[in-house]
Amino acid sequence: MEKLISIEFKAPMGFLKKPDINEGGGKQLYLTFNMLHKPALLGILGAVLGLEGYGNPGVFPEYLSKLERLLIGIEPLNAVKGNFTKTILQYNNTTGFASHEQGGNLVVAEQILLNPAFRCYLLLNTDNQLLSQLDAQLRQSQAEYIPYLGKNEFHLWWENYREYSFKPYTYDRDYRIQTIIRKGNQLFKEMKKEGGLGLPFLLGQSQNEPEFISFEELPVGFDKDLKQYQREMFAYTNYTFKKEFRLDGLFLVKEENIVIQLF
Repeated sequence: MEKLISIEFKAPMGFLKKPDINEGGGKQLYLTFNMLHKPALLGILGAVLGLEGYGNPGVFPEYLSKLERLLIGIEPLNAVKGNFTKTILQYNNTTGFASHEQGGNLVVAEQILLNPAFRCYLLLNTDNQLLSQLDAQLRQSQAEYIPYLGKNEFHLWWENYREYSFKPYTYDRDYRIQTIIRKGNQLFKEMKKEGGLGLPFLLGQSQNEPEFISFEELPVGFDKDLKQYQREMFAYTNYTFKKEFRLDGLFLVKEENIVIQLF
């Protein structure tokens, strides 16, 4: 049996490390993704279940191999136009073992998310023993390992477990998507058509807040051969889409009368 649930993950700070590094003046600045991405969410769920991670070099993480086909949706909470507040934390390593700089002092700075929070939707096949166990542990707020958001010191928790009735979206009306949207490239191309006349959404529909759209390239999976994340463009917006514009993986959450995308 399939069931759709959601939980809200929250942390005082988070660091979803990008592969990009800004370096100069003896300082390295490590950047963070703004949005929680699917591999990171699967890592959190793997910690809840007690699945192994990246402990053995060359061995594909257990949590990815067992959870990579799970359909998920991610909705940022309390973010300003989809963006979380960020700050820079700086660390000094003066042991002399970490740097060849004069004096042996390595200065590392990290961009940190402040108070990140996400409502995560999971489509679970409860006939699967592992996913049934995941459902039970999330409902009971139990975890085998302490979950964290990117770094061990950034512990997170979850609350507001909910179960929903749902069905595939039938495009019978214009719609907004509550979650981040995969296929941001497709959306971006539509926006550029005919000098913007091909916009797939309706303007002036949001009366309570300014309309916005933001894009971010996020990991969606892991390339086993290249040993690196596969990344795609995502979008997050409060625009209302025309019913003629169709995307894969849209579902209607009946209790809330909202549309989400699962991928």
